[in-house]
Amino acid sequence: MKTFLLTFEHGPNYQSEKSFHDQQNWENHSRFADKLFLQHKVTMCGALKNESKVIAIANGKNESSIRNLFKDDPFLKNGVLILTHVDEWELYLNPEHVDE
Repeated sequence: MKTFLLTFEHGPNYQSEKSFHDQQNWENHSRFADKLFLQHKVTMCGALKNESKVIAIANGKNESSIRNLFKDDPFLKNGVLILTHVDEWELYLNPEHVDE
């Protein structure tokens, strides 16, 4: 399994006068994201403080599998967010690789 850094930016239906939590389909998006987290497919996710972007860390085989993982996200399907970057991330500090 590889680790990927994902960047999401505002889509055409993002309402700039509202916070992320007040965007259309927030509840469905939140449930979708929580499910990915509980399945260990996403390990971290959140908006930058100024809410200009959302950054996520996800696990998958390749970029295609990661993009496929998010294809049914209500925020992406409804244009609130756009997945703009999927970058493979080579981790140097990883507790799974440390001998105690």
